[in-house]
Amino acid sequence: MKILGFLLVLLSSYGLLGQISVDVANYSVEKLVKDVLINSNCAETANYTSATGTTEGLNGIGYFEANGSDFPYEEGIVLSTGQAKFAEGPNDDIHDAGSKEWVGDADLKAITGSDILFNASYIQFDFVPHTNHISFNFLFASEEYQENFQCTFGDVFAFILTDSNGVSTNLAIIPNSKLPVSVTTIRPGVEGECVGRNLPYFDKINGDDSAISFHGQTTSLTAESPVVPGDSYTIKLVIADNRDSQVDSAVFLEAGSFNLGYDLGEDRTVANGNPACITETIALDATVGGVVDYKWYKDNVEIIGWSGISKVDVVDSGEYRVELVFSESCVASGTLSAEFIPAPVIVQAPDPLVFCDVDGSAGEIVNLTVNDESILGGQDSVIYGVTYYLSSEDAAAFENAIENPEAFELKNASETIYARISSGNSCYEITPFEVKLLGLDFQSELQEEYILCVDAIGKTIDPLPLLNTGLSIADYEFTWYKESISPENEIVGATDASYSANEEGAYIINLKNRELGCSFSLSTQVVTSHQPNVFEVAFVSDPFTDNNTIDIIAEGDGTYLYSVDDANFSSENRFENLTAGEHTAYVTDIYNCSTLSEEFVVVDFPRFFTPNGDGVNDVWSIVGFPQIEDADVSIYNQYGMLLHQLNGNIGWDGTFNGKIAPSSDYWFRVDYTKDGERKEFKSHFSLKR
Repeated sequence: MKILGFLLVLLSSYGLLGQISVDVANYSVEKLVKDVLINSNCAETANYTSATGTTEGLNGIGYFEANGSDFPYEEGIVLSTGQAKFAEGPNDDIHDAGSKEWVGDADLKAITGSDILFNASYIQFDFVPHTNHISFNFLFASEEYQENFQCTFGDVFAFILTDSNGVSTNLAIIPNSKLPVSVTTIRPGVEGECVGRNLPYFDKINGDDSAISFHGQTTSLTAESPVVPGDSYTIKLVIADNRDSQVDSAVFLEAGSFNLGYDLGEDRTVANGNPACITETIALDATVGGVVDYKWYKDNVEIIGWSGISKVDVVDSGEYRVELVFSESCVASGTLSAEFIPAPVIVQAPDPLVFCDVDGSAGEIVNLTVNDESILGGQDSVIYGVTYYLSSEDAAAFENAIENPEAFELKNASETIYARISSGNSCYEITPFEVKLLGLDFQSELQEEYILCVDAIGKTIDPLPLLNTGLSIADYEFTWYKESISPENEIVGATDASYSANEEGAYIINLKNRELGCSFSLSTQVVTSHQPNVFEVAFVSDPFTDNNTIDIIAEGDGTYLYSVDDANFSSENRFENLTAGEHTAYVTDIYNCSTLSEEFVVVDFPRFFTPNGDGVNDVWSIVGFPQIEDADVSIYNQYGMLLHQLNGNIGWDGTFNGKIAPSSDYWFRVDYTKDGERKEFKSHFSLKR
C-alpha cells in the first residue's frame, strides 16, 4: 500500500507538469517589462503603467512559466480579459470573469475601430532604442474559438507603438497584411457557418489536457517595427472583451523576445526575388550612435578584417550578421542573406510571332510565352524568368508586366512586345519582338466536346473519338497538345488534321497557316461515359398481379437510358403492365456508347387451356415457373379435391387418375418465397374441350 501511495503522488506530480503556472502576486509592471519581456540593457525604459480589473477583485496581468508543459513559450507575460490565474490549464471550463463595470480602453477602441469594449488589461511603458528595429513574439488564445463564436465575435488586442510625434501603429497584425489578430481573422472555421481564415496562423483547438485553459490558440507570431535610434517611444500592450463582457481571451508575450536588433535590409535572394548579380556590390550600413565596436560574420565565421567597421561591401553569397556592441551587457545584431548570380543573357533573339485573326473580329487571344524557351536558352528557370511588357521603360523598371502572357489580347495588326529575362528585380536583359495579327477566312469541324466510351472498369471501348478539324494538311501544319500548349504536353507524332483520343481531358491543336505563316490554336474537351457497374432487373410487383411492374437498376459513373424489348430508350427506369413470359431489359448511356441487355421472365398463369391434342394450349402451367422461389403448385376441382401438383415446370394435361377431367373451372394455390417471407396465391382457370 505504501508503494501504491507513492506512485499515486508521483503520477499526480507529473500531471501538474502538463499545464502552465501563473503568478499574479510577485511581479510589478516594471519587473515584468525589464526582467521578463526585454531582459536587455539595449533600451532605456521608464514610466511603467498598467490597468486591469482590480475594482472587481480581478487581476488580468501575470507572469507565466511553461512548467514542463508543451506550451510554446518557456516563460513570459500573460494579459487577460479575465483572471490571469485562470489561464492555467487544463481546458476543462469556460471562463468569462468580469462584468460591464470593468471598463474597456479608449486607445484600443480608436486604433482597432472596435465596438464598445469591456474588461481591458494593459501594460504601458516608454523606451528609447539604441538600434533601428524592435520585435517580440506573442500568441493569442480565446474561449471564443468554441462553437460558432469565431464567426462573429472577436475580442481585440493591440500593441500600440507611438513615436515622439504622436503617431500610433498597431503591431499586433497578421503577417503581410494590416488585419489585426483576433478570433474572426485567424480561425479554423465552422462547417455551414463560416470558412477558415488565415489557417497557417491558427495552431489548434485545445483538449481537456491542454497547457492553458483557453479553447483555441494561434501559432506564435511576431510583432515588429522599424524605429529611430535615440528617439523616444511609448508602447501599450492591451487586450479587451469586444461588444460584451463575456467569454475571456488572453495574449501571451514570450520572455526575452523583445528584441532591439538591427535591420540590415531585405534579404537579397532568388527566393526573395531580388538577388544580386556577380558584378554588383551590396552595401551594408550598420551605423548607429553609441556603438563601441562592430563585429561582422559570414556563415557564422567572424570576418576579422571588418572588425570595428560600420559600413561594408558584400560581393559573395552567404549569410551575413553584424553585432553592434554598445556595452558588455548590450549587444544588438542584424542579419542579411545574399545570393550572387551571373547576369542573364539572351541566348537567341526571339522570332516574331504571327497569329491569325480567325473570326474577323480584329482581335485574338494569343500566347506570348511560346518565346520563353528561346529567350532562356537553357539558363536555369528556377533562377531566371521571362516577363513581358508593352514598353521598354516598364521592362527596365520591372513594372506593369503583362499579367497573363499565356492569354494576351492582341487587338492591333502589329504590336511590339518587350521581353525581360531576370531573376525578379535583379540584373536583366531586354529584347523586343513583333507580334502580328493576320486576317484569315477560317472554318473548322472541330467540336466543343467528344465522348470517350469506357466500360465499367474504365477500359476504352472502340471506336475512339476522332477529334477532326476537317482542315487540309496542304494548308496547315498541325501540332496536338494535351491540357496546355507546352513542350512537355506535346503529343508525340500527332501532326495530322485529326487525332484519336484515348484519354479524357482537354486537347489543344496549334495550327500554322502555311501560306501566311500565322499561328493560332483550337481546343476541345474529351469526356468519358462509363457503362454501369451494376445492372439488374428488380420486380416491384408480386407475381400474378394485374399490373406486372419492374425497375431497371443501373449504377455507375454515367447517365443512363432504359428500354424493355423494342421500346424506345428513355430516362424512365420503371416499366408497367408487362405481359407474362420472356422479356429483355436494355440499358445504354445518354451518348449511346454501348448497350447492355438482360433477359427476365414475368410470372403469370393462363386463364384457360384446351387439352384437345391440337398442340395449342394443351397443357396448363405457371408461366415463368423457374423464376418462383421454392414454389409448390396444387390444382383442385370445384369441390376442393386435389387433382394435381405441378412437378417443376411440367404442367397439367387435364386428366385425373388416367381419366379426362371435364370442362369446368378449376382452382389452384401457389405457395412460394419472396424476400425471405413465405407467401400464398390462390386463383382459378378454365378447362375447355
